[in-house]
Amino acid sequence: MTRDLPKKAVLCLWIFLSLTLSSCSWSKREQTQRPMDHAAGQAQMELEAGKFQRAIDIYEELHQKYPQDPAVQSGYIRTLESIRNSGDRAFEKKDFKMAEDIYEILAKNWSRFADLGPSLSFNRSYLEKKAKTSTCLLVRGQVSSYLKAGDFQRAIDLWKEIHQKYSRDLSVRSEYIQTLETVKSNGDRAFERGDFALAGSVYELLLKHLSSVARLNGSSPLNREGLTAKIKTCKKNLFENGLKKYRSGNLEQAISIWKAILVFDPGNEEVKRVVDRAALQLKNLRKTE
Repeated sequence: MTRDLPKKAVLCLWIFLSLTLSSCSWSKREQTQRPMDHAAGQAQMELEAGKFQRAIDIYEELHQKYPQDPAVQSGYIRTLESIRNSGDRAFEKKDFKMAEDIYEILAKNWSRFADLGPSLSFNRSYLEKKAKTSTCLLVRGQVSSYLKAGDFQRAIDLWKEIHQKYSRDLSVRSEYIQTLETVKSNGDRAFERGDFALAGSVYELLLKHLSSVARLNGSSPLNREGLTAKIKTCKKNLFENGLKKYRSGNLEQAISIWKAILVFDPGNEEVKRVVDRAALQLKNLRKTE
């Protein structure tokens, strides 16, 4: 009995140390788990609020602090997949602006979570392709609306901006050229029906973008000589129409027609002089009435 006492003492000491170490390990894990759970909760709230960049930032900070923690990795992956799914749903609903923003957020942050790439259902190439497709579909709809409204400047500017972003993409280049040719067709139709003010404005707009057109496609039907000749004809017809109104005594219409030339040729000094002269005559006539 007495001999067994040292053995019992050693056993008790071992049990005590085991419980103490286990308690310390649990306490340490609890201290780590609390901030992890709090951060994960914050990330989920940001995710539900549509603040995807903030959700990524929170998990990236956790991932940097606990790079080997499987719970952190799992939560980070679920968050990234959830963001990607939000982008896919927006795309399916044809909300291309939202889809574009979401895909670009993920693509922009890819280098931060690239080590998780093998565990993700998408890659950077997928994100960049979807972002570009969303952008083009969004712009296509906007350009169509601008063309219908006759806002040719904004239609051209939109495709020019997208072409600068995706300069090597042949489909983007093709749609840019198609938009320019559609604008020219509108100018040609205006010219044929005698709306030389609109036609002149359209041709002058295209002339300003001619350098971009040349870089896009050397075989484009748009060329400096053709546009310059059409603009010259528009100015000639407008000037003569204004002169007919002037000679018939309709000074207001004459001034209005001549001012239409200045819209697309604001530096035309000859037209400025005749407008000023007619305006002065009209003013004097009104004084005598």
